[in-house]
Amino acid sequence: MFETSDLTAWIIDHGVSQMILEILIALCIVATIVSIARYIVGGKTYGIYAPILLSIAYSYTGLKYGLAVTLVVILTSLLSYSVLRKVRMHYITRIATNYTILSIVLVLFFILVDEFGLGLENMSNIPPLAFISIAALSDFFIKQYVKKSLQSSTMTLLSTILVAIFGWYVITREVVSDYFLNNLWLIPILAIINILVGMFKGLRVKDYFRFRFTSREDDK
Repeated sequence: MFETSDLTAWIIDHGVSQMILEILIALCIVATIVSIARYIVGGKTYGIYAPILLSIAYSYTGLKYGLAVTLVVILTSLLSYSVLRKVRMHYITRIATNYTILSIVLVLFFILVDEFGLGLENMSNIPPLAFISIAALSDFFIKQYVKKSLQSSTMTLLSTILVAIFGWYVITREVVSDYFLNNLWLIPILAIINILVGMFKGLRVKDYFRFRFTSREDDK
């Protein structure tokens, strides 16, 4: 267990709770992970907000429960929007109707878990705000689904979830959270890392493997 640093203790004594400080630190860490994943690795996500939201939500729900809710949210959104898109109506009302249907399905999902377990017996202990945060993923998915193909939307969805899982893993390591909490000078370092990532103009890891594969195909 790390001892609280003087700076951290001073911040907490001046009105910033430790929980808020930990969430803000997690936000900085996950945002940096998303930045690196996008511009160094080459993975596409639903912007930066969605993976941050999911990572922090998963840290409160636990990965198993978070992924279960995510699966229900995506399948319900896909099916409901596929039906609703055939009805002539405004975009916002279509999204609002989708959220209404999603809410009904999620309630039914909770009832099913309560009746049959499904390996998710502690589902009712999920914090409401974390639950809503995962449900908000529906909007990100539908927005891209409207503009692009299902395949493209699915690939971006999977990439978003993978980055969120990695972010969840990092911020839920006690040694990481404690170290950052008591070494707040690392936060400006993260800002510098993001600036450097933003200036990066080389090949992304994804492009490197793609070009390498293409080169091998041409040599055959």
